[in-house]
Amino acid sequence: MSIMEKKTNLSVQVVKAFLRERFSHEIQDVRPMQEGEVSQAFSFALGETGYVIRVNRSIEGFQKDVYAYKNFHSDRIPIPEVIQPGHIDERHAFCISEYVPGLTLQDVDHKAIQQLVQPTADIWSALQEYGLSHTSGYGNFDADGRGQYATWREYLLSILNTASFYQDHAKGHIDQASLNDIIAIFTSFIQYCPEERHLVHGDFGSNNILTDGTRITAVLDWDCAKFGDPLFDVATAYFWSTWLDCMAAQATYYEAHLTHLSNYRERLLCYQLRIGLSEVYDNILHHDWQMAQWALQRSVEVINNSLPHPSV
Repeated sequence: MSIMEKKTNLSVQVVKAFLRERFSHEIQDVRPMQEGEVSQAFSFALGETGYVIRVNRSIEGFQKDVYAYKNFHSDRIPIPEVIQPGHIDERHAFCISEYVPGLTLQDVDHKAIQQLVQPTADIWSALQEYGLSHTSGYGNFDADGRGQYATWREYLLSILNTASFYQDHAKGHIDQASLNDIIAIFTSFIQYCPEERHLVHGDFGSNNILTDGTRITAVLDWDCAKFGDPLFDVATAYFWSTWLDCMAAQATYYEAHLTHLSNYRERLLCYQLRIGLSEVYDNILHHDWQMAQWALQRSVEVINNSLPHPSV
């Protein structure tokens, strides 16, 4: 989850007209799909072949999907093929990709969630096996594989670059003392975070993984992908474990298999607070005070569950 622009709101009629004008009058069966946090999504057919068109405010995330497919798609990490990214107009970007059937992890039942924990963890492990010699930097990377930061810790601290802006806009809505305490604890734990450089999805699990009920059929939405410590994706499961059953199941698996890793608890705490701060700031930006307050309280809960003597 990341700081993002407001989602578009194009009607199915507008999308259908664009597709038929731009590509073919033979395009059929344009239907709205379940959407993510950032993009609208519609399925459509051309002949007997199914496709998906997503619509967003900017094209950068879609260009990263192209990069991810070309560089990271494999039998172990299935990534839908991107057919074409582009612009509908000056305010709307689009991305057309192959249609992959399935449900997201957050939409399957409890039994399926338990069966899919291991396949999901296998994909997390596979992300670490890619050689990144053709890339550079840390943190979120661009469509050419260039990370924005010289170090991983610099990326982590970048969330604070505009903290005063968000805090000023949140006055009267957010508990500033709690937010300041979260920032203080977050920064104090960065010292435990190693300068590892692996492929990190950045928003791993839940609505970004498709399944047929027994296996993972697609890993979607690479706009938050970055280079850094793989435990960042693990921390995502922990942070959202009280919100989504699929994340709780994943966190339970990681808890049983990864606690031997160096500074595991400290790294998890730091990354969960980084995720929490991003959620707080994003929702402040969009004046979603209820969700901003939830993210703040979740961050406080993470601290209280992690530190022997709670500080918040």
